[in-house]
Amino acid sequence: MIKANLNSGTLKVLALTCSLFLFTSAQAAKKDLEQEITIKSQRQSADLKNKIASYLDNVSIQQGSISITADIVKVFSSIDKNSGEKTDTYLAKGNPAVFQQKLEDGSLIKLQADEITYIPNANMITISGNALVKQAGSEVRGNEITYNTLSEKLEAQGSENQSVTTVLQPTILKKQKETYEKSKAEKTSDKVVDKKSEKKGNGSDN
Repeated sequence: MIKANLNSGTLKVLALTCSLFLFTSAQAAKKDLEQEITIKSQRQSADLKNKIASYLDNVSIQQGSISITADIVKVFSSIDKNSGEKTDTYLAKGNPAVFQQKLEDGSLIKLQADEITYIPNANMITISGNALVKQAGSEVRGNEITYNTLSEKLEAQGSENQSVTTVLQPTILKKQKETYEKSKAEKTSDKVVDKKSEKKGNGSDN
């Protein structure tokens, strides 16, 4: 197990290394974003005037392979005056609230925190308070983490008393190194073949 504490002077870390180590070989199931959203809970209420729906106790939300479990979820709806497009913002709270999505390689990415804000139209998730992301045995911890379900870009932010911590499994690093070396070898092989083809073509011209 390898740990990396990233002290954030600006309190914000663009987790490019996290993206490389955690998400390079896996692409999100884009079809999830086109599926309908189903919400189940023990209690539900709605403020129709202010367009706020509340779901309480054992809340579960499903959208394709995407799932959210929480104690409380509030959905704030708004309509863009210019485009007429409806946007829903899901605010989930729990101990912890959990977001999961199956990636195309079959593995799961799991985000959990005291609070989750999910905006499907923007493909954005923000988790805050004891925020933790797990994928393929590796993890990232911070005070606040944002994740784009479409681009798979991750951004972690610490607090004044807390740095961002990344834990990478040696087996993951070894696999990525092997993949990189294999890709490098294939590119070198392609170049050799191209040069041979070029020489053969020049020879035939003469």
